[in-house]
Amino acid sequence: MKTIPITTETTVPIEKQAAIFELQHAGEFTDIENSAIVYVLRGWFGGLAGIPGAIQADDAWAFTTLFEHFTSLMPYPANLRTPTQVKILAALKIKAQASQDAVDAVLGAKNNEDERMITETDAFVADLIKTL
Repeated sequence: MKTIPITTETTVPIEKQAAIFELQHAGEFTDIENSAIVYVLRGWFGGLAGIPGAIQADDAWAFTTLFEHFTSLMPYPANLRTPTQVKILAALKIKAQASQDAVDAVLGAKNNEDERMITETDAFVADLIKTL
């Protein structure tokens, strides 16, 4: 069997793009996890404050984390995902959002702390990619 030499010129761009895809994918599921932790903490503090039903944040944690874990298993970039994977992701996103909305309703206020964290995370990932 003939060995084909591998040169730096052919492997570095491929390796770099693979690493960037991994970073972008990590950012994708970190965004989801940011939402999960915000809602579990809101519910936890709401429970400590004696707000009836605040423990519902456990649902937000469970369903948002399920969404995050499934997303972490998906190929990246997103166009490599199968139609079934995309359908499952959409259903998990809807369930996670519904559980987060339920926490907001119990606490009587919407929160955008997860959105702030997501914006910061996404900006950091984008800036890091520019340096590579």
